[in-house]
Amino acid sequence: MMSPELLKRWHGRLGVLASAFVLLLAFTGLCLNHVSSFGFDTKALRSPSLLAFYGMAEASSIVSYPLVDGYISESNGQLFYQAKEIGRCDDSLIGALALKSKKTQFIVVACGQELLLFSSTFQLVEKIGPAFGLPVPIQRIGLVDDALLIDTSSSLFFADLNALIWTSVDERGAAFSSQWSETAPTPETLKRELTETIGSEDITYERLLLDIHSGRIFGEWGIYLVDAMALLFMLLAISGLVLWRKGRKI
Repeated sequence: MMSPELLKRWHGRLGVLASAFVLLLAFTGLCLNHVSSFGFDTKALRSPSLLAFYGMAEASSIVSYPLVDGYISESNGQLFYQAKEIGRCDDSLIGALALKSKKTQFIVVACGQELLLFSSTFQLVEKIGPAFGLPVPIQRIGLVDDALLIDTSSSLFFADLNALIWTSVDERGAAFSSQWSETAPTPETLKRELTETIGSEDITYERLLLDIHSGRIFGEWGIYLVDAMALLFMLLAISGLVLWRKGRKI
């Protein structure tokens, strides 16, 4: 049986280990009781270091392609025309072009595994992926005499988006007249606007406090950590009672 002196030493060591976690739980619990008073239930996260816990992108990771009188930008899977979100890109953004036909004009946005077609007002019209025969992975897109040209890792293709026909072409014959969509630095004013929007609309300080309080901020292992701390608190309570009873008997 453990002696009172040894039990007291282990009780003190476990108490020191648990003290930081107790303070964290107490602080987050206190804040959660007053989320409305401090505005934590409506204020969204803006700090890149905090957003990183949720896999959110920083402003430096914004990729932009010039288009007509604005920019198509992507970050963390979100697509924007200027600062307006227009959809999602399941892979990296590859390019953006205005494609004119006899009757209408489409905005073609290329991701690695799909083409997104938007109307001139940036309403999503259609998604075209490998199920429609789209050659992938797309490495870049361009125009040759108002015809869409797709460059993949294996070949070049002319794309008929109405008939969904992909015609392989000779690279040497297309290279002289092709105009490729190329990335460009995001203007600072646009970058600041996007930084205020990207990935932050659903992440409030209330959610951050809840996730810290429950350990979910660290994913699955964070939940296990909280469980371990709960067991530690139980052990401290039991050892404390044992020491108290032994002290009364002396």
